[in-house]
Amino acid sequence: MATAKGVVAVVFLPWWLAVAAPGAEPIAGSAKTVHGVVVVLRGTETIPCREGMHLMPQDALRTSADGSLGVILQDGTRIALGPNTELKIDRFVYEPVQGKFDLLVRLARGVMSYVSGKIAQFAPSSVRVETPVGVVGLRGTHLAISLEGG
Repeated sequence: MATAKGVVAVVFLPWWLAVAAPGAEPIAGSAKTVHGVVVVLRGTETIPCREGMHLMPQDALRTSADGSLGVILQDGTRIALGPNTELKIDRFVYEPVQGKFDLLVRLARGVMSYVSGKIAQFAPSSVRVETPVGVVGLRGTHLAISLEGG
């Protein structure tokens, strides 16, 4: 007579795989389409942008005369940048379980289009685009901005 014996497997993971690194920067989104020369300014680094690259809060995105960039943020917000554009992801907080939402981007120059995501849906007053000449408060919409100058 055969008897079945239960097998218990215990898997131990190294602690660094199970615990998020303290102070780790959250990911704001990622580059979906990159054409021409596009760089990410992160701290003191200038990093060539590539499709699939993670973008962090405080990253500045810069396109050249032949560059364009499509970005999707973690909440589904979509941002497209045209040639000769500079945009900084100043703040990005998307923590729906805790009820924390904040999106602030600063357009220094160039062309940007915006399609709102979940942050604008859950907390409309938490989404802003700042430019050198004014602030746009977004309340769940589509928007295009062309900003000339330095």
